[in-house]
Amino acid sequence: MKPTFGSLAAAGVAALTAAAIALPAQAATELKVTTALGTKHDQSQAFLETFVKKMKEDESEVTLKYLGGPEVTPPRKQGAALKRGLIDIIMSPSTYYSAAQPEAKLTGISNIPPQEWRKNGGYDLFSKAWADRSNAIILGWGNFYTTEQFSIWLIDKPKLSKETGLDIRGLKMRSTALYTAFFKAMGAIPKTIDPAEVYTALERGAVQGLAWPEGGVAFRGWQRFIKYRIFPGFFRSTTMATMNKDKFESLSKKAQAQILAAGLHYENASGQILKAKAKIDNEKIRKAGVQDYHLPPEYAKIYIKTILGAKWAEAEGQKFTIPLSEMRAKLYKAPES
Repeated sequence: MKPTFGSLAAAGVAALTAAAIALPAQAATELKVTTALGTKHDQSQAFLETFVKKMKEDESEVTLKYLGGPEVTPPRKQGAALKRGLIDIIMSPSTYYSAAQPEAKLTGISNIPPQEWRKNGGYDLFSKAWADRSNAIILGWGNFYTTEQFSIWLIDKPKLSKETGLDIRGLKMRSTALYTAFFKAMGAIPKTIDPAEVYTALERGAVQGLAWPEGGVAFRGWQRFIKYRIFPGFFRSTTMATMNKDKFESLSKKAQAQILAAGLHYENASGQILKAKAKIDNEKIRKAGVQDYHLPPEYAKIYIKTILGAKWAEAEGQKFTIPLSEMRAKLYKAPES
């Protein structure tokens, strides 16, 4: 019996269906991810527990390949690598690449929660600056739980100063772009040293102290040399998760929405994770003999005024994509006098 048109059509459909079933599903896009801080660092752990874990809930469009931390790309080169598309997503203190992105020097001074920063237009404003200079989009500004996360840590007993609150004149201090301005204002000698090299610097007497957020001290062993943590604290986390803009725009709308949602989850959830980890670290270093040194109220006031004043004065001399006054309005609320 000769095949009819209907039987031929049915056979054709069956063949096409079988072929379609046999074809492999379209592979998800793989994104390369690094952290400027080591994998065991509290901030990296908070990022992995929020952003990376959130992205793993749906890998139909995008998968993440975490390459590692500074051992893969030096911390201060990760911003440039992101801009060129060598890395797709980085988690890094924004001040590590502030030479190319001067707006990053302002992030630590902010005393506005990230949720408010998004509502008041700050996120859109800073996203424009990151897009213009770094070919990047800001996925999330993480690790916020207080505006007093950072401290100065010293080997020797602190001395008071009526001019700057704390007397560190002539001391060599481990620094980054976040701290250099106020170290200079206080008469110290700032030295840029990667975190992995701080232990050796302390051991050899190359520095007599450092500025550093709470957390991540004990596992580095710095408490063997540092004996005093100065209060009051200052600044908030500058760490952001950012993504190469070109790569982001090449993805499907679904993938983009998923990445932005994970970035927001990192922003909202990482702070409490970091706070809990910092508490554990604080207990360890106190047991090791590190003392909390609280400046007397009159000196504490001068101390904070010196730190904030130096940072805003530094900002006045920078060239920004967006006027400083506009950024300040989105980042900072002056304390009531």
